[in-house]
Parts: sequence; C-alpha cells; structure tokens
Amino acid sequence: MKLFFLHGLAVLLSVVFTPANAQQSDESCDVPVDMVILSIVHDVERYEAYRSSLDELGTLESFGGRVIALGTRLVADPVMLEGDWPDDRHAFVIRWPCAAAAHAFWASESYQKDSLPLRVGAGQFNVALFPAMPGPE
Repeated sequence: MKLFFLHGLAVLLSVVFTPANAQQSDESCDVPVDMVILSIVHDVERYEAYRSSLDELGTLESFGGRVIALGTRLVADPVMLEGDWPDDRHAFVIRWPCAAAAHAFWASESYQKDSLPLRVGAGQFNVALFPAMPGPE
C-alpha cells in the first residue's frame, strides 16, 4: 500500500510540475493519468457546440485520450443509488497515456483556439489530473 501511495504521489507531482506546453514523449509516456471534469452547465447549446467540436476535430484521440466514464443527462438518465442527479451537472473522466499527453492536448492549438472558446460562458468547470488507478482495461 505504501508503494502504491508513493507511486501515486510521484505521478501527481509530475503532473503538477510538468509545464503546460510539455510535448508528449513516447519514451516517458508510460504512467496513465485520468482527467476528471466536473461542471455545472448554464448554457446547454454552447456546451453542446463545445462537445461537438471535440468529436469533429478528433482532438482527444489524436493525443491518446479516451473517455472512460461520463455522467450527464444529455447522454442518458443515471440509475441513482443515492440522492438526485441535477440536470445541470456533468462529469467526465478521460484516460490519458501519461501526464505529458494530457498537457499536450490542453495546450494544443486545436483545443485552445477551436474548442475551448466555444465553452466560454457555458458554465463552471473544474478540470484536474489524477493518477489512474491500476486495473483491467
């Protein structure tokens, strides 16, 4: 357990101290990370334009990202085990091959200039990187 904690801490520190404009390196891209996006959407039309632009541009895939979990009523109603899922709440988890790939996506011209501006004013967004938990793919 201690080794897993130290590994997770090392990955987290590499995420925090990796420059935003870091380029993806095949040699060091071996520790996956998960990007967790939590949002409250006020303008569904703007938000859908943003999501559509990501799909159309293939931005996630071009940097090795793939959506592994989503929670949004825009796609499907959740099966609630406790509480209520608000209509304006959205949650996504995107798996990246490494922190450098996630940073390269975030800093990419296609994301910064073509997709991200479409999201401005659509709601409140929190985006964070976490070490990916080991398990079956």
